[in-house]
Amino acid sequence: MNIERLDYHSLIVFESVSRHLNAGLVANELGMSISSVSRHLGILRDIFNDVLFIRRAHGFVLTDKAIQVLPCVKQLLHGYQVLKHNHTQFNPLTAKGHFKIYAYNEFTYIINKVVNEFVLPQAPNLTFEIRTLSSDCSRAIEHGEIDFAVVYENFKEHKIISEMLSPTEEIFLIAKSEHPVFEDELTVENLCKYGYFALDNFNDLCCPLLEQIAKKEGKSLDIKGATDNIAALSRHIIDTNSISMSCNVFTQEYLDLIPDIQTCTLPSELTEQLLDMINVGRRVGNYLIYSEINQSSTHHRLKQQLFNTIRDEWYLALKS
Repeated sequence: MNIERLDYHSLIVFESVSRHLNAGLVANELGMSISSVSRHLGILRDIFNDVLFIRRAHGFVLTDKAIQVLPCVKQLLHGYQVLKHNHTQFNPLTAKGHFKIYAYNEFTYIINKVVNEFVLPQAPNLTFEIRTLSSDCSRAIEHGEIDFAVVYENFKEHKIISEMLSPTEEIFLIAKSEHPVFEDELTVENLCKYGYFALDNFNDLCCPLLEQIAKKEGKSLDIKGATDNIAALSRHIIDTNSISMSCNVFTQEYLDLIPDIQTCTLPSELTEQLLDMINVGRRVGNYLIYSEINQSSTHHRLKQQLFNTIRDEWYLALKS
């Protein structure tokens, strides 16, 4: 065993392979080629005189030796991170890394704005993949396959760190301009007079909040359909007599740019009724979620920038 050949990059490959059990996912997470991953695995196998990771059809399997070595590898990597955080100076101009950020449709514009206007001018060597979230990403976040996600309060929690960007305190009505709904008092009974088109993210609600309240009051709501796309919702609102609702201020900002669509804030009493229907064990609002796997100074700095600037943009939009 030639332990002198063991270096930091081989250690992080060892730890990443032990989690992902897939060379492609390791290469993607660490920003290296699959051939580089294979080269580091070759070095590790020579050092420990063991195959360490046995290739199977479904992915790698750890050998007994790899299972024995893994705690030591994690301890060494933790020591590196302590040194990096406490005894080196972070320089955004030289920082490198590729980050995956997923978010509900309502947040993707603002995340792109934050990255391009706040992050990249300071750290130009970072690269980003910003995508619309269309399925539960909890396991991908937990395993480090996605670096950050911006989601509502209803997410699964497997070793996920969550920080609330903003609470949900207002809900607003969406309808075609000069829709008769705006002439009546905004009550459950009056809202149920019209067809409803839900803005729903991959069925994060069993049914629209308004429908849940209507059922409790012995009324029915005519559901015309659902979409997780704001642009699609806009067309449905304009082309039909349907109404909709949203609690996202960025959605309201977007819809207020469309001349044929009108929005208004719901009365506080009705808003409280609607929000009381959400019972997921955490405060209703918008969260930045991530795992504790990536402890790099670049990841930490990016997390702070995303949290602070998205939150600031939210409250700016709320005041306008």
